[in-house]
Amino acid sequence: MVDIEKLKKFKIFKDLNQRELELIANIAEYEAYEAGKRIFEEKALATTLYLTLEGKIEIKIRGDGTEQIVIDQVEPGEIFGWSAVTEPYTFTAAAWTLEKTKFITFSGERLKDLFDKNNHIGYRVVKEIAVVISRRLKAMESKFVVTLRMKK
Repeated sequence: MVDIEKLKKFKIFKDLNQRELELIANIAEYEAYEAGKRIFEEKALATTLYLTLEGKIEIKIRGDGTEQIVIDQVEPGEIFGWSAVTEPYTFTAAAWTLEKTKFITFSGERLKDLFDKNNHIGYRVVKEIAVVISRRLKAMESKFVVTLRMKK
């Protein structure tokens, strides 16, 4: 079981009470990766949601089909891999470690099952995940605008 105090540091759980956090903690695990490791690839089946405890991660997409473009950097206290709980359950980008990293991870299936059984937990968590998705979309839009201006 993951330490509940560690879960409380993540915004996606800010609206959950102690009992709800215990349910979340019971399905969480710890993982670690060395620097320079691919965590997942763009368009792969999304099976895991990641909460960053230590380290930095780059989120990358393929620009013209060959070169990967960095669209976001994830630091401690932030999440990535939200595709594990949102349809079509396919990663929209790749994730790579920039340095040694430690995570709290969740099986997307176990998390979705918990959300189905406890809709209020699912609503509160997914509402906060939507904030992350929105922020990443705005970052991509900004990079797109810069790219268009450079081509003129």
